[in-house]
Amino acid sequence: MGTARIPLNIQKIDGTRFDDEADDLEVNYTAPNSEVVHVVEDLKWRAWPVRSGTYTATMTFDEVGFWNIKVRSKSDDSMLPAGSGILVKSATEAPDIGDAAPLSVTKTAPSDGNLRSITSAPSPDADLYAISFDEAVNTGKPTVISFSTPAYCQSGTCGPQTEVLSQLDEKHKGLANFIHVEIFDNPEEMLAAGDPSLGIESPVIHEWEFHTEPWTFVVDGEGIVAGRFEAFVTFDEIEEYLLPVLPSS
Repeated sequence: MGTARIPLNIQKIDGTRFDDEADDLEVNYTAPNSEVVHVVEDLKWRAWPVRSGTYTATMTFDEVGFWNIKVRSKSDDSMLPAGSGILVKSATEAPDIGDAAPLSVTKTAPSDGNLRSITSAPSPDADLYAISFDEAVNTGKPTVISFSTPAYCQSGTCGPQTEVLSQLDEKHKGLANFIHVEIFDNPEEMLAAGDPSLGIESPVIHEWEFHTEPWTFVVDGEGIVAGRFEAFVTFDEIEEYLLPVLPSS
């Protein structure tokens, strides 16, 4: 329960997409067994570097159960509203906004410089493996930490997500820490064998308690989660949560 960022993939019945039409769409949601309608006030279109994009909405849930979500066109009454739903649990498993982030020891670049031993990214950015997360928190600077597996991502967005992390690092270098964590503990073995079934999940994943990928978190200088994003998240959206926790110039 609580307030959450909800990604929405909105399509017409024939499969064509409603891309970049947030002003023409109304999204509302209702609690289980309730007729009280909550209207989303901040529906936004988030363009992705690949495969179109998605909408995001902020929703507040105060009851456990299956909440109904409806979408309608404001300008075309001939279009039937669409419906979906979301299961709300009593507590989130992954760290929530306001929670202390797990002080995980994450892998850093080995002395021989072989980044392929710690990431499946085809062209790894060494800056994303320069510091362990627990050490990053101790610097007193904010940290953006992203969990993904670029070579084996089921959603196909992990590679672009890692690129977004590098772009943020380039813009805010020295003001915050940026860390990529590979989902698998043995990416080099998997790549050498060409066999994803050999993958062993990183123990860090279990410390953060999520079961999908990618996930990205903005953590402030005191180690408190300031932003959390399930699935792909754009440069601009991460920056919306990062800028308020950056040290004052």
